[in-house]
Amino acid sequence: MTRRVLIAGGGTGGHLMPALSIATALAESSDIEPVLVGATRGVEARLLPTRPFRYQLLPAEPIYRRTFFHHVRR
Repeated sequence: MTRRVLIAGGGTGGHLMPALSIATALAESSDIEPVLVGATRGVEARLLPTRPFRYQLLPAEPIYRRTFFHHVRR
């Protein structure tokens, strides 16, 4: 039975590249299928289609800490 592991990482290469390294190690050494999740607007939108992993891109937006109250919807 293949197990799936969800790996979220993106926005910048500093987050995405380690996520891809972990996904590669998991896929090579076990019966785990890595599934990556990222944003449609991040670097992952260009990079993930070139990799052999399943992935899902979401319409995510950043949360800015200093103005977080602007993200609250009424």
